[in-house]
Amino acid sequence: MVRVFLVLPDLSRSKAEALARLGGVDVLLSYTILRWKPSALERLRVLRSRLGDVMLDSGAYHQGRGEAWVDPASYASFIQDNRGLFAYVVAPDHPGDPGETLARTLSFMEHYHGEFIPVVQPGPGHGPHTHIAMVEELDRAGILDRAPRVGGGVLVGVGGLDGERRRVSYVATLVGEAGREYPWLRLHLFGAGARILGGLARRGLLDQVYSVDSSGWLAEIMWRRRTVHNADTPLEANTRAIETYIEKVRQAIEEA
Repeated sequence: MVRVFLVLPDLSRSKAEALARLGGVDVLLSYTILRWKPSALERLRVLRSRLGDVMLDSGAYHQGRGEAWVDPASYASFIQDNRGLFAYVVAPDHPGDPGETLARTLSFMEHYHGEFIPVVQPGPGHGPHTHIAMVEELDRAGILDRAPRVGGGVLVGVGGLDGERRRVSYVATLVGEAGREYPWLRLHLFGAGARILGGLARRGLLDQVYSVDSSGWLAEIMWRRRTVHNADTPLEANTRAIETYIEKVRQAIEEA
């Protein structure tokens, strides 16, 4: 079963209580969020033993939108200061720019000496092959030596899956090409939800995918809180949204 990390845009009291109630849920938080909201970091410390694994993202999305600048050295220092909170940490990539992503990853490696998830970004042309081309660059630079070993392979993140690149056909081509050229790769697909996982399952491509992260569970609150979930409180809304989305992913894979 592919692991699903639920993206937390914040760690409000109701989200923290829902996660504590459910127990064992894998989550992804961004460094930028924890830096902007110290209360979220404090809640994470209290909540940590009730969670599954926590993945720390550098906040590249916020950087790409011009909302923040993530300094690789400061990011590395934050991870060192909070050892034990994060099972996985993601390299400080830059959306849509493989050259900048490579440079920032190498800078990060000078300050952080643990393992981390390198990220490939699409290059000029934006076809699936441009993601794959960056794997060789990561390997040549020695970056893959620092990647986690999971499921019998080397874990690499795939970023830049937005717009047209979020289509199932695009992701399926990318995963298929990665499997043929680098069968030892295991992928984390950033922003891939139930729809994409179902599409990959139908094509028999899930063996290459170790994990995904998704904010899709938040739509369960936005659109179904008062109808399907009949939730009267934020705690009920968050709890039912998480449960429903995890089940939706399971069904998308099993019914493919």
